[in-house]
Amino acid sequence: MSEEDRILVAVLGKTVYVKPFGDATQSNCLGLPDFLKAMFREGCTGVAFDLAECTRMDSTFLGVIASAAIPAPHEGGKAAVILNADDHARRDLRMIGLMAVVAVKEEPCEPPPGLELSPIDFVHLPATERERVRKIMDLHEQLTRLNEKNSKKFGPFVRMIGEELQQG
Repeated sequence: MSEEDRILVAVLGKTVYVKPFGDATQSNCLGLPDFLKAMFREGCTGVAFDLAECTRMDSTFLGVIASAAIPAPHEGGKAAVILNADDHARRDLRMIGLMAVVAVKEEPCEPPPGLELSPIDFVHLPATERERVRKIMDLHEQLTRLNEKNSKKFGPFVRMIGEELQQG
C-alpha cells in the first residue's frame, strides 16, 4: 500500500460520504464497517461511495460496499450509492453482483462545497490480528450473500478462515 492509498470520510446530514484515493483494499478499508455501523446508529440513513479517485477495489472493499448496501433484518434498509465510477469500477461492481443492491449515479458528481474529508478514527480499526482476520471473513461473507456465483467463489475462503479462527 502506498501513501496515496487511503480512504477518507465525511458525514453530510444523514449520508456518510466515503472517498477512496488510489487502491481501496483490505490494507485501508477494515475500519469502514464499524465506522458505518456507528454512523447508522447515530441516525445516518445512507452512504455514498465516490470512486472518482479510486484506481482499484479488492474483494474486501467490495464487501464493505455490500455490507452498506444489504439491509440487515433488524437494522432496516441501508442505501448505498456509487458516484463517479469509471468503466473498470462498474465492471467490478457488476461482476461481483453489487449493481443489484446499489444505486449508481450515471452522471459525474462533484463533491459538495465545503466538504471536509477525514481519515477514519483509529477506534474503528481492528485492534488485533484476530479481529482483522474476522473482519475480512465477515466482509467476504457479505459477498457470498449477493449471489450463488459469489457463494461458490468466496464460500471456501470464508469457511477456511472460520475454521482457523475456531482453532486459534
